[in-house]
Amino acid sequence: MEPSDTVQPILLRVDKEDPAAHRDAVAAAAVACVLAFAHRNSDDAWLDWVRGRFTKTVRRAGPKPFAKLTAGAPSGTVVIGKAEAAAFEPQRYADMPRALRSLQVSGTQLPAAEPAPAQPGAPLIVLNEDLAMSTGKAAAQAAHALLAWYLELAPEQAAGFAECPAALVTELPGERFRELARHPGNGPLIVDAGLTEIDPGSSTAFVAAGELRVPAAEA
Repeated sequence: MEPSDTVQPILLRVDKEDPAAHRDAVAAAAVACVLAFAHRNSDDAWLDWVRGRFTKTVRRAGPKPFAKLTAGAPSGTVVIGKAEAAAFEPQRYADMPRALRSLQVSGTQLPAAEPAPAQPGAPLIVLNEDLAMSTGKAAAQAAHALLAWYLELAPEQAAGFAECPAALVTELPGERFRELARHPGNGPLIVDAGLTEIDPGSSTAFVAAGELRVPAAEA
């Protein structure tokens, strides 16, 4: 099968006056990506895309354009800390609404502030810190990793995530990243094609095995 020529748009709310933390924005984008797939109304726009490279484009918008563009987002918006994101079904670039297509892609960089407290049991997305990815690039890679992890879940686990969606993001130096990536039970390791920012073949992200995630609250 030929790779799909469609791309999933993910939109980040970027408030210059009160910016979200980098890791919160990355986590929100990743969760939004998965929720859009989990809450799909049909498989028509999704099957070829998810069987291929499930390419994504992360764009940024100020608060007012974000509210207008996401009003019709099928799975709503995801809020983590001050970050807010929404994702849409895969589509061809030429078919994207003009207002969405015209938004900036490159240069999205939010401050490395302390992220919001994580929800107990949230999957932990691990990023390769040595790659120094921008917020937009990191968001796309985290979304790849979380979706790849989600696709391997049992149906009841996938339903549980969709009902109580959350994620936590951490960044580790390359050596530690590669060491942890070999841990049994991790989600698939994402290797980037190198179209933007980083070299082809760079290992970027994965979801850590269950015992490495945020501890669940005690009963």
